[in-house]
Amino acid sequence: AGKHFVKFGLNVPDWSRRGVDDFSNFGGTFFFSSLQDYAAQHPYAFRQQQGFGHVVYWQKELGAFVQDDYKVRANLSLSLGLRYNWQNYLRDNNNFAPRIAFAYAPRKNRKTVFRGGAGIFYDRTGAGPLADLLRYNGQRLRSYLITDPNYPNAFLNPGALQAQPIDIVRFAPSIREPYSMQYSAGIEQQVAKKTTVAATYRGAAGVSLFRSRDANAPVGPGYLVRPDPALGIFRQIESSGRQIDSALDLTLRGDVTRYFTGVAQYSLSRSHNNTGGIAWFPANQYDLTGEWGRADFDQRHRLNLLGSLHPRKLLNLGVGLALSSGKPYSLTTGQDPYHTGLANARPSGVPRNGLEGPGYADLDLRWSRDFYFSRAKRDKGAVGTFAFDAFNVLNHVNYVAYVGNLSSPFFGQAVSALPARRLQLTLRLKF
Repeated sequence: AGKHFVKFGLNVPDWSRRGVDDFSNFGGTFFFSSLQDYAAQHPYAFRQQQGFGHVVYWQKELGAFVQDDYKVRANLSLSLGLRYNWQNYLRDNNNFAPRIAFAYAPRKNRKTVFRGGAGIFYDRTGAGPLADLLRYNGQRLRSYLITDPNYPNAFLNPGALQAQPIDIVRFAPSIREPYSMQYSAGIEQQVAKKTTVAATYRGAAGVSLFRSRDANAPVGPGYLVRPDPALGIFRQIESSGRQIDSALDLTLRGDVTRYFTGVAQYSLSRSHNNTGGIAWFPANQYDLTGEWGRADFDQRHRLNLLGSLHPRKLLNLGVGLALSSGKPYSLTTGQDPYHTGLANARPSGVPRNGLEGPGYADLDLRWSRDFYFSRAKRDKGAVGTFAFDAFNVLNHVNYVAYVGNLSSPFFGQAVSALPARRLQLTLRLKF
């Protein structure tokens, strides 16, 4: 309508009937801090489950949006939007997310464009926590934790667990959908007919982020007695975390040379938070001051290149290059001084995610060739495509899952790696 282009719609991310069958650990498991403790037959915890682990539930998620793209002038456009999110099991029905963005070209040739925007974006629980909530309700699936157990014969008799307190999972009374306030501002400059460069600053503030906490953890200074002795672990799923993100993106896009077309982007970023997600527990359930640190996904430097290299007619290579600095991981003692059964305690004064793994490097190449089976126009006739792909061409070892447990003989080492070099042949026929 005139200078307005209005879009609206309904989104259904999930509307599903789900079933979970959990009959794990019915035989019980002892946990040891180190090989020395195992040899000395001194476990720090024993866990066992009983009961009925079958649960069926509905997961429902809905979204609705309206957006108005308003062309204020020939060189100025404005976008206004509003989104609404809802999911069952959360008593939170006011999740409205306004958003705004603009693009402005100050000169008539429009080779320079200023862009910016801000908005609110909501998160969801996912299916797993809902299943935990229904299974561990204190009746259906009974989970028991015994710290400093008598090894090896204690509690192996199912009847011996009946007098032990049961673990439960609950949503905090004040739980709500987490959200982040995201914003960005940048400038884009056309430097050639088909080439642009851009610089963009973006940031975000995460509010009411999900995390778990044992609300019935043993209290200090000895951490031996739970406030409610009739309960074991009281896993309370809260929306009390926070996060701060900031980044600078430098982008080159288009025909970089006569032989290469694509996009290259370098990002200098920083992300800090005090939660690792909805299933994450702090080290000390009553002291969260040491949890503020680098986010699990934080990488200071990232370089991505994606494009096509075509020095000759028959040599058309797709190139994908990804380089980044290392991700953080936490240093832990591997022991359980708080008697929570988690063994995620850190030495005094050591923050979460205080260690860093090595960087990441990956180079992928793709050669492809089209063959036409008809003399008709190419966009109407049958066509075959033969392609050869090479992933991680340099066969660089990208280590992941570094061990920060001081009690482990693998401390400071990786226990897995991403895939090595892989080669793939593809033939596709299109009619």
